[in-house]
Amino acid sequence: MNFFLLHLRLNGIKNISNIIELNFYNKVITKFEPQKSNIKAIYGENGSGKTAVMTAINIAKKVVLSPGYLQQTETQSLLREIINKINNEFFIEFEFAQYNDSILDVYKYSLTLKQNNIGNFEISSEALDVIRSYTKNKIFSNVYTVVDGQIKNLDIGKEDFNKLKDITMNRLKDMPFVMAALDEVMHMESMTVTSVSFLLFFFSVQVYLEEEDMHEIYLVNKILTAIQKRDGKYEQKIMDWVIDKQLYYIDSKGRDIVEKKDFVNYKKKVDNLEKFLKLIKKDLHSIEVDKRDNGDTYKCELILDYGKYKVNREFESTGIKKLIRIYDALSNADEGGISFIDEMDSNLNDVYFCKLIEYFMHYGNGQLCFTTHNVDPMTILKKNKNSIDFLSTDNKVTSWKVTGNAAPDRFYRNGMIENSPFNIDAIDFIGMFGDNA
Repeated sequence: MNFFLLHLRLNGIKNISNIIELNFYNKVITKFEPQKSNIKAIYGENGSGKTAVMTAINIAKKVVLSPGYLQQTETQSLLREIINKINNEFFIEFEFAQYNDSILDVYKYSLTLKQNNIGNFEISSEALDVIRSYTKNKIFSNVYTVVDGQIKNLDIGKEDFNKLKDITMNRLKDMPFVMAALDEVMHMESMTVTSVSFLLFFFSVQVYLEEEDMHEIYLVNKILTAIQKRDGKYEQKIMDWVIDKQLYYIDSKGRDIVEKKDFVNYKKKVDNLEKFLKLIKKDLHSIEVDKRDNGDTYKCELILDYGKYKVNREFESTGIKKLIRIYDALSNADEGGISFIDEMDSNLNDVYFCKLIEYFMHYGNGQLCFTTHNVDPMTILKKNKNSIDFLSTDNKVTSWKVTGNAAPDRFYRNGMIENSPFNIDAIDFIGMFGDNA
């Protein structure tokens, strides 16, 4: 059970007022080879919208998986600030594949948020489409469509349709259809596989933002409970997969909150983090977990032991803290998930950064997409398809295409990429820093 993001379209977030499209795979799938397109770097000048792309994905994930997210005052305050003031609405569309051996199902999910008459953002439309066992003609079948809180189409029988319409009444402006009707759709043969695939895709997505508070709402219980009501190995595999993705969340004080039943698996993850950091910090002896009882959970703090002294994670160097924070996203991409990391190069040594990129290109089992200003990885990235995109301030995406032996980093530095602004010289800065400059 694996997912692969094929295409992403979005607009209406921060400075992105026009539709931009990022392609992670070819438009038409002939022979599906995800390993050749499993990594993407997004480059662009400051203010071009790189972080906006990551923020858009993060918002979509929270809308889908966090019931009540749109009802929170802090959410609405944030959306009023970051949703583009020209559009005054937010749109995002994911096209993704679920594959297992030779079986390839392709889904397309779109979501639009728009302000209502009291100034709050709500779901104005969403739609889920699917292609079963992908064919070249790429004709999607609509699973459901919701517009202004009303189900406009639902591919099930009339009796089930009426039941779901009653259950979801007055709820579809605050949460997606699948979450609003979760308990029921898990009992409907025609909806279960589609609904589970839809939810697991978003569970497979992990977003790291530099300024994100890292407090992931621990919401899987309802989904696990619904899945447990069904029998079969497929459902057990799903449960194991979801549990592994949701071992803990981080509270406002930077502590990992871990359910006691998951602590053994959490400790294994910390042990793997320790091995990872030891590659870079040769003097690191171990990482200890300082756990404190908190009812059904533990409040855990990580203590890095260097032999002669110990350091709490929160007081580590900026570079080591960055590696600890992005470790989950890297692990997710390595284990078959889809990870987005904003400003991946910040506070990381160039050598380590490039070696990590090379590892994921050759050995990663999932997808890794990141924004960066560091051009060094371009030499490695250019070997893979769809691996380098350039984003401009006027919302244009230019993808690097192999041109003989041309070097993308040289083209980028010299302003030879379409819509690239870097055709400036050192002399152009004269007079920029004071009257006497």
